[in-house]
Amino acid sequence: MVIKSMDDVGVESLSNNQKMLLGTLSMLCSFLSVKDFCSFIFSEKFVDLMKYDLNLKFEIGLYTNHEITLQLSGKNEYLIIDDLLDHGCFENGRVECRSNDDFESAINSWLAIVLV
Repeated sequence: MVIKSMDDVGVESLSNNQKMLLGTLSMLCSFLSVKDFCSFIFSEKFVDLMKYDLNLKFEIGLYTNHEITLQLSGKNEYLIIDDLLDHGCFENGRVECRSNDDFESAINSWLAIVLV
């Protein structure tokens, strides 16, 4: 996962910890498992960062094939996963996730299709 784009306008209002998290997320971040990744996405630090109006968009990809990606963004109380390459795993190429379970299920569904 890595930051794909964001609005820099609100960055100055972030705490130092949030700015450090943004710095970390601007580099390629890898996770040991889907469960580990989902745990991070629903961690207090990440959820808190997503509350700011930075219009953050992330690219999520496979370590083994960097051309197979998803786009992750947030909207109020849910996360949006867009399959911009439309592998057919989400209706209309998009899914909204309101919980860790929703998010994990969506990622696992995508992986089941793209890793075949």
